Amino acid sequence: MCGVVGILNFEKTNNVKKKVLSSMTNSIAHRGPDDSGTIILKNAGLGNRRLAIIDLSEKGHMPMHDEKKELWITFNGEIYNYMEIRKELLGKNYKFISNTDTEAILKSYKEWGPDCLKKFNGMFAFAIYDTKKNELFIARDRLGVKPLYYSKLNGALVFASEIKAILRHPGFKRRINLMAVSSYLSYRYELGTETLFQGIFKLMPGHYMVVKGNILIIKEYWDINLSKRNKGKSFGYYKKELKRLLEDSVKLRMISDVPIGAYLSGGLDSSIVVALMSKNSNRKIKTFSIGFKEQGYNEFEYARQVAKMYNTEHKEILLSLEDYIKTMKVLIRYKDLPLGVPNEVPLYLMSKELRKYITVVLSGEGADEIFSGYGRIFRSPLDYKKLSMIKHIPFFLKKSIFKQFMEKYGNRQFASEMDHFLYNYSYFPFEEKKLIFNSKINKIINNDKFLTGIFSEHFNKAKDEPYYKKIWYVFEKLHLPGLLQRLDCTTMAASVEGRTPFVDYRLVEFMFTVPSKYKMKWKSFLEVIKSWNETSDEISEKRDKTKYLLRETFRNILPKAIVERKKQGFPVPLDVWFRGSIGKFAKKELLNSNSKIRMIVNQKNLEKWIDSNLKNSKDSSFGQKLWMLLNLEYWLREYF
Repeated sequence: MCGVVGILNFEKTNNVKKKVLSSMTNSIAHRGPDDSGTIILKNAGLGNRRLAIIDLSEKGHMPMHDEKKELWITFNGEIYNYMEIRKELLGKNYKFISNTDTEAILKSYKEWGPDCLKKFNGMFAFAIYDTKKNELFIARDRLGVKPLYYSKLNGALVFASEIKAILRHPGFKRRINLMAVSSYLSYRYELGTETLFQGIFKLMPGHYMVVKGNILIIKEYWDINLSKRNKGKSFGYYKKELKRLLEDSVKLRMISDVPIGAYLSGGLDSSIVVALMSKNSNRKIKTFSIGFKEQGYNEFEYARQVAKMYNTEHKEILLSLEDYIKTMKVLIRYKDLPLGVPNEVPLYLMSKELRKYITVVLSGEGADEIFSGYGRIFRSPLDYKKLSMIKHIPFFLKKSIFKQFMEKYGNRQFASEMDHFLYNYSYFPFEEKKLIFNSKINKIINNDKFLTGIFSEHFNKAKDEPYYKKIWYVFEKLHLPGLLQRLDCTTMAASVEGRTPFVDYRLVEFMFTVPSKYKMKWKSFLEVIKSWNETSDEISEKRDKTKYLLRETFRNILPKAIVERKKQGFPVPLDVWFRGSIGKFAKKELLNSNSKIRMIVNQKNLEKWIDSNLKNSKDSSFGQKLWMLLNLEYWLREYF
């Protein structure tokens, strides 16, 4: 686990300045406190900050080169199956001088070129510079665990693990990407390749880039095969295969030359990870939980059950409102972006604490996306079907018979499955954003056509699939990278490596062959009948069981209370805080004459919106929305 930076000047005569490369590399020192390296190769420069995990010797120093010094690599991440690849390369007479996965990547690229990516099981973002061809090869892992940002400046390509390194380049001028601001408020992260900085882009998961001269060629090397089916397979088959794949995934992610541990929230996903880690370890697993002082906002009771069952070395951290607001600003500086998920703050503080004991932590991230854990969303195709059936019923009858539908959808009709999905998925409905934004940003975002275009592209890729499978695909390709960005930021800011067993590409590919009936299971036929006039909000986890396959596969290795628990998410008391004194504080921060958010919002309309929601408690997501606006204000203060 490390941080990478690089510069490629398109003109051969234009040498990279060492001072600039060193400044970029040092800006991400938190990603790699163990070692630092830079190399300038005529018109190209590579930098690396190393967090030593495998082969702690100096032989793992980066940038690393091959025997002839023709290929140079800077690498961030882990290749979990590198020993298997190394064995294959030894059979082809390659010689190794280290025990690192970095060297395995370098020699794999020499042997197979871009096809080497198909052999790697891991999380990675790396760049290889070929001095002979004057060509740069940059790649990112299949599902986006490791980040990679780039910018094409005047006469140069600049790339890095974090945006702050690109901001250090003297050729970059800061400008706000207003379309990305709109994306952040609706979806908590910036969709697609865009970032909140104009001119800085993300290399998408499952893609690589080749740069020669001033030409950038970007290609997708991996995607989910949506048409693959396992016809006629029993529930027992799926249980057996899931058990095999997840056990192997956890085992691979325990490979380390430094101490490892796990987040233990008390939820199903992290509890399974801890149970499987304990099975594969001769030592006690170190586990960590965090919660808040407010009643009902920690899950210590459930985490303790798992910790006791597996005799882990368990530590609990209690967090206050004061700690939270103070840390928000710190974490924005690490992320270079406003925070998108409220639990980023506790995850960072927990990472800081666990760094005293371990360097690698396993997390349950990514399970909800493949096991249909977000029941309200994953069950919503049923809403769409019901809406089409009741659209001709007179309004007064709908209001009495389909009361829940009227409360959730009003008298709305949706032109497509995608329109229905976006209505359920968005945090800030477009109408609210339009009210709050000033006329300048409303004109630029043009009714969010850019954002709906990205969703449309993904829905079209899955056009031949049922609605529920379209949702799976969108969550894996667009939603998951935003959550993985959160994990990378909160762990690496504390110099900790976060690993995600549920984001193993083999497991993801397998789960896309599992029928939806095994992911969300009706409790009985009677419950199906009872749900005839209910929305997905009422049905989920009341009349059905989410993540059914996962629960049943690992039922025997967990306490019953954990297996039967409803999904909690990571409880952060935002609505409690933001309807109280912190709401008034946020209002003052956003509406004062010196606020930076004035360049984006209409402050009079924003004030009306805040006051209306503080008086009316119907919108349960108000706390999250106001928190996001406050994040945006702090981000603008920091960078503009």
